[in-house]
Amino acid sequence: MSKSETGRWGRYGGRYTAEALWQPLEEIAQAFESARDDDAFGACFAQWLDQRLGRPTPLSTLERLSESCGGACIWVKREDLLEGGSFCGSLAMFYALLAERMQRTQLIGETSSGDFGVALGAAGAAFGMSVRIFMGREDMQHEPLRVAEMKRLGVQVEPVDDATRRRRGSGAEAMRSWLGAREQALYCTSMLTSPDPYPRLIAHALQIIGAEARVQALRQGFHPDFIIAPIGTGGFAAGLFDAFLEDDACQLVGVQAGGELQAHRHASSLVTGHVGIFQGTLSKVMQDEYGQLLKPYSIAGGLCSSGVGPQHAWWATHGDAIYLSINDAEAIDAQKKLARLEGLTVSLEAAHALSYAMRLARELTSDKNILVGLSGDGRRDLLRQPEREGEKR
Repeated sequence: MSKSETGRWGRYGGRYTAEALWQPLEEIAQAFESARDDDAFGACFAQWLDQRLGRPTPLSTLERLSESCGGACIWVKREDLLEGGSFCGSLAMFYALLAERMQRTQLIGETSSGDFGVALGAAGAAFGMSVRIFMGREDMQHEPLRVAEMKRLGVQVEPVDDATRRRRGSGAEAMRSWLGAREQALYCTSMLTSPDPYPRLIAHALQIIGAEARVQALRQGFHPDFIIAPIGTGGFAAGLFDAFLEDDACQLVGVQAGGELQAHRHASSLVTGHVGIFQGTLSKVMQDEYGQLLKPYSIAGGLCSSGVGPQHAWWATHGDAIYLSINDAEAIDAQKKLARLEGLTVSLEAAHALSYAMRLARELTSDKNILVGLSGDGRRDLLRQPEREGEKR
């Protein structure tokens, strides 16, 4: 068996795993490269995106919100309108097709916000595959609607209790489960903080987001001056940024979770982190002075990660994109303002990016255009918002 490509962005990336994982990961790498270069596979993927998920998603202008900011025009890429309510559907469909190509009958993965678990459950059902999802118990308590959706789709939801009780622990449990059934199952992750080939695979599956946005902007007669996306591990942003990386007239901006403005009470690995190995890849990681991993925090479960995908670490190092953070209160305010001015309910993850776009718009002239990636809808946040905001029922 020949060796696959090397998943590196400069010094970042790679496959830092136990020896037992190397061969299974190599099999997936070669299957991915074969599928990526197969026109028939690509055509089948495009057909599923169109007929089952509802791509392309719209690119819409937010006139009232833009007017309230008094500056640049804000546009949004509406991944919240995709079947399932988030960008994850596109990635899940790619995994299902790859599993079918590899003659696997089970999908095993993890989820934090629940979006990816729902998407993988739907894709598995469409292909007649069983789905097993690992989710931190704390995340399950925060996302009861998504947990109910997964169960309705027939997903076997496995609660995870460990020191972190969040995304890292559920990912580790999912991978262990996959190793015990790797002849029948495909490990599926939405985390860009994963060993090769996953950072390449995820970015490839999601590049459709940026490709659509670029064509749509051209058709609507404008060129985006800024592209802004929320960053957890960074898969969604990698997909949106892809079509604009070579565009010198466009500034790419990734927005991480600033949390509660307390020491280490955030998830801003690119803002405060250092180079380290995290979940099998070399990237930027939140660590203390002794190199110990710091527990991430964010009101938005999808942004709650101690590390970020390797391509983002490379882009930050070389100035291809800039990265900053928005705190909980700013994200909540942006989410509420969008709902009341535009009638759109988006996720707290997306609200982080929107909050910075609103701040930036005020500093720019009206001839400038800001394109924001809305990664998902906000229905799953509604149950905990009243308690979080101190409102009375």
